[in-house]
Amino acid sequence: MTSASTAFAAAFVAALALGACSQGRKAEADTGTAKAEVSTSAPPSAVPDAQLQQQAQQAATAASTPVDGSGPVATTTALPPTAAGETQPAKK
Repeated sequence: MTSASTAFAAAFVAALALGACSQGRKAEADTGTAKAEVSTSAPPSAVPDAQLQQQAQQAATAASTPVDGSGPVATTTALPPTAAGETQPAKK
């Protein structure tokens, strides 16, 4: 795993360290050129498994992108988790 994906995963985990008393969960992703693993101790109600897997995929994709600009660029932006029932505002 590259330092970029390690930093991304560490930042994500730090931002989601909401429920220290729950069991840790992790998700892994492999793009063929990079692997990423993210984990959290937040409960599934705060961070669903699908979101955890999506963050792992985004980290692996970011780590796969060449920094010299020679390869395709796949821009992904992680959205912060929302409170139960709250919706994200529409992008304009």
